[in-house]
Amino acid sequence: MKSYTRNIVIGLCVALAACSFSRGKKAEQGAARVQAFRLPEIPSIYTDEREQVKYLVARYWEHFDFADTSLIRRPEITEQAFANYLQLFPRVPYADVERAIASMLDRAMDADSVMFAHFTSLYEKYLYDPNSPMLSEEFYIPVLRYIVASPRVGEVDKLRPAFRLEMALKNRPGSAATDFVYTLPSGKREKLSDIRADYTILFFNNPDCDACRAIKAEFEAADFVNFLLREKRGESRRLVFLSVYPDPDVEAWRRHLKEQPKSWVCAYDDGQVIKEQRLYDLRAIPTFYLLDRDKKIIFKDVPFRVIASFLEQ
Repeated sequence: MKSYTRNIVIGLCVALAACSFSRGKKAEQGAARVQAFRLPEIPSIYTDEREQVKYLVARYWEHFDFADTSLIRRPEITEQAFANYLQLFPRVPYADVERAIASMLDRAMDADSVMFAHFTSLYEKYLYDPNSPMLSEEFYIPVLRYIVASPRVGEVDKLRPAFRLEMALKNRPGSAATDFVYTLPSGKREKLSDIRADYTILFFNNPDCDACRAIKAEFEAADFVNFLLREKRGESRRLVFLSVYPDPDVEAWRRHLKEQPKSWVCAYDDGQVIKEQRLYDLRAIPTFYLLDRDKKIIFKDVPFRVIASFLEQ
């Protein structure tokens, strides 16, 4: 097997084995040997790279002992293997990811509820935490669906996942962005759907937050984005940057207006309709969306650099 996938497998094996070896002497008292995570062996009949990765994702956990709760205290084995597992998701069809997650959580639940809770917390940490470099709401959705649908999860324990699932399913990439009315500094009210542009950057922010202020520097360094903002095609623009303040202290927002780039359309949500009606998931500020000409979502809750890179390409 000489494909790139083989390199992935070898790399994962080496990383996990090295990690286990380096910490072996510090293993818990009474441990007779160093435990290591074992990857499944990919049969030689799978010569296509895509099929190899699909096989690996589907059987990734086949040698893992979900009943051994001591592995929860061995992040160099369990959590490292989990992080490596997530890195394979973008390389397979979404349906395969859904099946793999369900199968893995079935095994965890069948083995021990503590192990099940541990892995669901890891999914939250890596795929849902806004500060995670592996943040992916799309890959977190199958986890939430599993929890909400499971007859073995208590109804009280389903409340938070059910709310998260409701919000995650709103404004997904490929769907039409939820329309809303925004208010300009002059008091004029306009609608998102009335913007005529090839692309719209939707930026929910609070001028008092440090991360929001840092976006301004990123924006000013994005030459091509600024070029697109100046371009027009008749009455339509190439790009519109809509900055929306979703909170109630409008006077605080007005005090910072002069600090915002003149090329932005700065507005606020009069009456906090977006939050009150949960039109958009604003669990973290700032939040970016990129919309196409038809106001369909291209990106949801991604860093500005991802949007800038897409537009440059």
